[in-house]
Amino acid sequence: MPGFSLLGINHVGLAPKDPAKARAFFRDLLGAADLGEELVKDQETMTVMLRSSQVPHAQGVEPRLEILAPSSPGAGPIAKFLEKKGSGIHHVALAVTDVAAAVAHLKAKGVKLIDETPRRGAHHTLIAFVHPEATGGLLVELVQEATR
Repeated sequence: MPGFSLLGINHVGLAPKDPAKARAFFRDLLGAADLGEELVKDQETMTVMLRSSQVPHAQGVEPRLEILAPSSPGAGPIAKFLEKKGSGIHHVALAVTDVAAAVAHLKAKGVKLIDETPRRGAHHTLIAFVHPEATGGLLVELVQEATR
């Protein structure tokens, strides 16, 4: 047993060329609940988290959309992503019960990781990214919701 459980999709990270327009589209036109924004200083990234509805999900795991933008022009990994690939899906985040156990399990299996140890993520989470080489070219984020 790996010591953790995969709970489902936590969020899909989106990197639009116009983050304000994307935020307005999902919030104002589709009715997504805006959960707020947060600057992730070490990644030079501004994040906005949106929930799919105004009503909290009763089952606990609630897939969200995360709009990502460079904190300043040309800064950080999101700017590099946009320059190289243009607007699109940046990553898929999977909710796990214990991100440290998930990282330890993957390391023991020889999986290449971007984050060898979990770190603080935006919106009260602990996170670790799996390297795209290990997933067939997809950037996967493991997310554990922190207790507040």
